[in-house]
Amino acid sequence: MTQVFDKFNPVTEPLNGFTPSEDKSMEYGVQAFDKLFAAAQPGAVFSAPVVKGDITIILTSEVSSGGGFGFGKGFGPAGPSPKAEDATGPVSKEESQANMPVGGGTGMGGGGGASGRPLAVIMIGPDGVRIQPIVDATKIVITALTTFGMIFAAMLKIRRAARKI
Repeated sequence: MTQVFDKFNPVTEPLNGFTPSEDKSMEYGVQAFDKLFAAAQPGAVFSAPVVKGDITIILTSEVSSGGGFGFGKGFGPAGPSPKAEDATGPVSKEESQANMPVGGGTGMGGGGGASGRPLAVIMIGPDGVRIQPIVDATKIVITALTTFGMIFAAMLKIRRAARKI
């Protein structure tokens, strides 16, 4: 097997038309991270000020992002040559290994996401600065329904346990 690796230099010899210098997977990963974290810029958190009369309004937002990527690369013998014997007879194990095709491959995968929601409005006027929170009624209703559902399930469980006693 060492003969195979002595003959093959993965840095300079092409493999299926690609060399590591031509492999764009790392570049694509960096571009994806740049796009993902662009959402965390100050312009995404604070809107451009809107002036109406003597009042300036700025919208603030909560921005969350995350992601993960993985890269893999491997080189090695692809397996025994399909030609197990030549014109002179069977091929020895050493000759078979020396004539083995070199295999290899690369892989990349990843994913991510970003989300944002308005948090508050900052109003700056002659009377000073006022911060008005933005209340998301949907989240409050969902939380209340979930809480009541859990309480109801717990009460049923307690009632069933009391019957068994």
